[in-house]
Amino acid sequence: MIEDGPYAGDGRDNPHKSPFISGFPLTDQQRTDLVAFLRDALLDEAFLEDPLFADPFAP
Repeated sequence: MIEDGPYAGDGRDNPHKSPFISGFPLTDQQRTDLVAFLRDALLDEAFLEDPLFADPFAP
């Protein structure tokens, strides 16, 4: 969540947010599993440091 400035908040009160966007219930275990999955997927050091993927504009 953004703490201050013109974009402060978490977006739930944004007047431009689609009505199709809504929350969904998760158990504590589901939340733990989801956070672990996202952490592993988004913080994969081997992928992030691989020169093959470093330049998105490379041919």
